[in-house]
Amino acid sequence: MAKKTIHFHLGPHKTGSTAIQRALRENAAVLSADFGLTNIKSPLIPKAAKFLNSDRTQDAVVALESVADLCADADGDCIISCEDFSGSIPGARGKRKLYPNLWTNLEVLENVFASYDRRYYFFLRQPAEWARSAYVQNLKHRQKFSRFDDFANFLNMDELWDDVISIPLRKLGKSFVIVEYPSATKQTAMRSLLAAIPGCAGKDLQTIVETTANQTANDKDIAVMEAINRSSATHEAKRRAKLSLFEPNDKRVPVAMSATSVWLETPDRPTDLPKALMPLWKRVEKRVATQDQPNLMPDLDVDLRSLRHRIVDADGDLPEISRGKMVNQAEILTFRFRGQTEVCFLLGLVISYLRRNTPHTQHAATLFQRLWKEEYKVLLGLLPTRWLISSFQTFLDHGINEHQKVIGSGAYFYANMLKAYEAERAFESMPPDAVYPDKMPKTKMGFAGLDRFKLGGSDLILNTNALLLELSAKDQVAGRVVCEFLARAKASKSIFSRMDKSRQAHGIDIKQFSNCWSFFDEP
Repeated sequence: MAKKTIHFHLGPHKTGSTAIQRALRENAAVLSADFGLTNIKSPLIPKAAKFLNSDRTQDAVVALESVADLCADADGDCIISCEDFSGSIPGARGKRKLYPNLWTNLEVLENVFASYDRRYYFFLRQPAEWARSAYVQNLKHRQKFSRFDDFANFLNMDELWDDVISIPLRKLGKSFVIVEYPSATKQTAMRSLLAAIPGCAGKDLQTIVETTANQTANDKDIAVMEAINRSSATHEAKRRAKLSLFEPNDKRVPVAMSATSVWLETPDRPTDLPKALMPLWKRVEKRVATQDQPNLMPDLDVDLRSLRHRIVDADGDLPEISRGKMVNQAEILTFRFRGQTEVCFLLGLVISYLRRNTPHTQHAATLFQRLWKEEYKVLLGLLPTRWLISSFQTFLDHGINEHQKVIGSGAYFYANMLKAYEAERAFESMPPDAVYPDKMPKTKMGFAGLDRFKLGGSDLILNTNALLLELSAKDQVAGRVVCEFLARAKASKSIFSRMDKSRQAHGIDIKQFSNCWSFFDEP
């Protein structure tokens, strides 16, 4: 009696694998009736591949043995599709060599399924096309690369695919089947696979209902993802921003047609204002300028979602023009946001209007609230930190409730004092991540009444960070901008990392302050 044959479709990645897996599911009845093939579908299959590619061989074996039992109970020969059996997608885990685990993984499959006949199917795709597709996959799910050339240069692509398949071909012979990838359309990948399986080639493949491949990113979305990878946002913010590019339209937030801004009018000068602050008060009186500017903003009901897919294009150098006119400011912002999505540009334009007292304040305030309500994922994954700080001031000046104003004021002063302090260190040529040489301050405070504290002997920084986080919870729209800033601060080299790193280096553990790390979490 002939042995049952297990047909393994190995991929590799970006050769229509996902479409093939979907087609196998959708054509299960036809495959069984007309081709004598049972599609084996189980969550144990990708789990086993993950174990294999994480060097957890024994866990992989246990999972694969259960899959082998499913094959034993199935009618006829079986087909299993999993591109991760080839290995992790190139570019993952910092590996330069393409699919270095391929033969190791095949050895495990050979041993576990030894009681069956085994055939493995590996698609070959034109190298340049495949590399481009693999790069886009990396853009979607990873943050290491933001230029295709860097990705291609990182990988060892010499003699692709010969170097990848040489060992399997030598060890397995005709059991390792090379399938030419159909370059004309991904919709023929399923039929190309079946045509390579013995006993299927002579049958009517037109009975197979093809399925289209997953939606691929267009050039504009690729450019946005590249910009996201280059940004200073946190890992989580970048991940969410990319996912938002491919959200279905039915997830759109309903448009809020109006937002009332109570403009922060300059208060009367206090009668008991100290004389030393009189010059500074003159600046207070000039902070808000009343101007008659044209309205360059889009309509209130503009489809903001469409802007996340459009890239700002600007050539040349920064325009040497005055920012006094909004037409000029828009031109400057176009240069500043070049290469980013138009959502970011619009936020910059709206904030620029809200720095002035114009007839368009309510219009700008409405768009500002809509942007941070509807497009926050893209904004948090793309915006330079300076524009988060600008948003804090805008929430302070134009918040639609007192919570937004309080959050904006707290975050604005927190961020600017942090910026000023880090700037001072840079002027003094002090490294941003240096360990403090001493545990105690060595100089007198230049500000009488500001108490000094010894390293690791204060909860001042922790309490400041915790209080700002607490404030952020009072309004979701303004609060999540603050949360992203705090997360960036935690990940950066600054006073927070220096305090914690220096405390660790000096082995300081004062009982009263043992858990008073900058973010309540020992780094």
